Amino acid sequence: MKILDRLLVLSPFTFVSGGLIRRRQTEQRIFKERIIGGFRAPIGRFPYAVSLQSPDGALFCGGSLIAPDVVLSAAHCAGGSYDVVIGRYDLGSGEGDVVPMQREVTHPEYNPSNTDNDFNLIFLDRPTTAAVAIVKLNKESFVPSAQDPVTVMGWGDTAQSDFVQELSDILRSVQVTVVSNDECAASRGWVGWFNYQSYEGSITQNMLCARGSNADSCQGDSGGPLVVEGSDPSGADDLQVGVVSWGIGCANSEFPGVYSRISAAYEWIRSEVCSRSSDPPSYFQCYSVEGDSPVPVPLPSATAPLSAFTATTPPPSPRDGWADILEENFDGNFGQFNAGGVDVMYYPSVMKRNGVVRIQNNGEGSTLYSNKLTLDRSFSRFRVTFSFYSNSMEIFSDSFCLDVMADEAGWTEEKCWLSFFDFRNDQWYDETVEFTVGRADSLRIRFRCAATSEYDDVLFDTVKLEGYA
Repeated sequence: MKILDRLLVLSPFTFVSGGLIRRRQTEQRIFKERIIGGFRAPIGRFPYAVSLQSPDGALFCGGSLIAPDVVLSAAHCAGGSYDVVIGRYDLGSGEGDVVPMQREVTHPEYNPSNTDNDFNLIFLDRPTTAAVAIVKLNKESFVPSAQDPVTVMGWGDTAQSDFVQELSDILRSVQVTVVSNDECAASRGWVGWFNYQSYEGSITQNMLCARGSNADSCQGDSGGPLVVEGSDPSGADDLQVGVVSWGIGCANSEFPGVYSRISAAYEWIRSEVCSRSSDPPSYFQCYSVEGDSPVPVPLPSATAPLSAFTATTPPPSPRDGWADILEENFDGNFGQFNAGGVDVMYYPSVMKRNGVVRIQNNGEGSTLYSNKLTLDRSFSRFRVTFSFYSNSMEIFSDSFCLDVMADEAGWTEEKCWLSFFDFRNDQWYDETVEFTVGRADSLRIRFRCAATSEYDDVLFDTVKLEGYA
């Protein structure tokens, strides 16, 4: 039930460099990208609110500064290269500090199918030079309670209609009221004339709901903060309780906005920030306990490059047994792959990714297949890791498949991924699949679109093939 998270989709077609990606607007669940019913935020009141901007300077999501070199945002905003703009109240101005994103760490239990644990930590290329307050994160699961007032903020379209855009360069905020998860899960009603929707089964304990009178966050505001306001006009004692995530409609009287609940991910956020940030906030108490004495956790030098300490797992070594056979990121066209059939397209940049290839159904379906790969040793098994994005694939009927050819002996279907059960439209996925082929001197892999319409597309960003000796 999701519409594309990082593009405003106002027509059935989205134009991109190199061609046309087609999409249908049949789903009503959307990621939040604008403030409805709010007002211009007081200058300097929410300095920790930041904007995420693509290389062309376009806002696509929000976030909050939680350490001088760390921003908290939504997992559904992750992917691609972008800048974080800190301390810029008016996006039309040149104020503030623009810092490149260095690394993203999404919540390990983020589920793109139901948007559970929609958290993304963005580690910056350097600490910000902007003199702004960071926001403190909520640790207590019972804060806030139902009926408590909370405030959400962001930049973007201020019109409630999905067919009108009224963009604002100025940071806007609006106060909404917390709704219990039970009441939120019971939400149901009509969206438009013929579309009856329900939150039943969609609200988890990792989510928090809030609604206002003709007030809401909606489509640009994704990843932004939901806070309990403190008394300090600089925002220094505000408490962030949620991250803008998703909802049905915008300011719909039947459906509250849904936010990721900070307290549910607090210990994960604290652990990641303590181990990766050059200047974690003091309230995180980044130390361990040995005996009866607190022992500081070793932290990297503030002058050390972030790349020196951001790896969560070391790269595979020969002792792991896995050896690289093929790795293609499509930065310079098809690379080690070939196009099969018509309607195979290469995009230098699309959907916030650089170097993307597309296959689609065209009657027989188009394919993307690798060169013949000579195997210099005997492998007992193989694994393929790849990033993909589907567009307009119809649930229960459309799929795409991975085929394998050993020693040029013909294609064998290895695995297929079915729409709805294995993936949803309009979001990037990272997938890994293992397989065996027996003794072989050469190998090819192929991705094949097995859909039902010429509008059904599958995009690929990176593909890696490894063998286990």
